[in-house]
Amino acid sequence: MFEKALIMYIYAETPIHPGSGTALGAIDLPIQRERHTEFPMIHGSSLKGVLRSHARAIGITQAEESTIFGEPDKVGGISITDARVLAFPVRSLRGLFGWVTCPFVLNRFKRDMSLIGKEITWNPLVPSNENKAIVKSNSNLIVDGSIYLEDLKLDKDKSEMPDDIIKSLVEALPNTEAYKQVKEKFKQDLVILADDLFRDLVVMTTEIATRIRIGEKGIVEEGPWSEEYIPTDTLMYSLILIPGRLRDLSSEKVVEKLRQYDNKVLHIGGDETIGKGFAIVKVR
Repeated sequence: MFEKALIMYIYAETPIHPGSGTALGAIDLPIQRERHTEFPMIHGSSLKGVLRSHARAIGITQAEESTIFGEPDKVGGISITDARVLAFPVRSLRGLFGWVTCPFVLNRFKRDMSLIGKEITWNPLVPSNENKAIVKSNSNLIVDGSIYLEDLKLDKDKSEMPDDIIKSLVEALPNTEAYKQVKEKFKQDLVILADDLFRDLVVMTTEIATRIRIGEKGIVEEGPWSEEYIPTDTLMYSLILIPGRLRDLSSEKVVEKLRQYDNKVLHIGGDETIGKGFAIVKVR
C-alpha cells in the first residue's frame, strides 16, 4: 500500500505518439487506447521510463534513481498509473478550438483524486441530451446559441458550466507566465459533452500523419505508413503512488525529489527527432 501520492498532469506541447505496437484498421501505427472506452492513454510503464530517463537532469543521483524507480531485477520503487485524458482539444467554427470532456471522465478524475486523499466536492453536470453541450455563457465557441465542433452542431445546454469544475482543470495547467493566455481560454472554452459523443471525438479526431523514409540517394526507401498522435494541447493526468521507506529514502524525501519535475518539459513516446512527444508536466 502507498504512504503518499502525487498527481502528475501532462500537457501536450507537440503531438504525442505513445505507440500501441499493434496495427488496427487503416492506421499502421496507432496510439495506446483503453480497451473498454477507446480513450487515448499512456501506459504507466512508459511514464516511469520517461521520469527515470530525466532523473539526472533534475538532480536525482544514480543511487536515488535506483531506489525511487526500482531496478530491472528487483521489485520496488514508486508506482505510476496509466495517464488518462482529462480534456481533449477539438477544432471549432469560432474561437479556433475548445477542450471537450464528459461526465464519465470528470467522475473518474474525482474518484482518482479521492484515492490519493484529495477530495473534490463538485459533481459533474450531464447534458440534457447528446445534441447539447454545457459551456460558459461567455464562451468564444458560441455562434447564435450553438457550438460547432468539427462537423457537429450542438445547442448550448440550459445548464451553466460550473466554475468549480473549471477551477479544478485550470489548476492542472503549468504555473508559468507563458500559460496565462491558455488558462484564460480554458476558463471560457471548456465544453462538457455526453459520454458517447466524447468517445466518438477522441476516436475520430486524433492527428494522423502519413510518413515516408528517404534514403541517401534521395529516393523513398520505406513507406508510406500512417502514424496516429495525441494532439497538441491535450490535458492528461497520472497518479504517482509512493510506498513507505524505500531503503534509505523516506516517502517525504521521495516526494521532495519528484516535485522537481514540476514545470519540466519531458519527451514521451516516439518520433523525438521530428519534434513529436514533448509535454510539460505539473507535479502536485
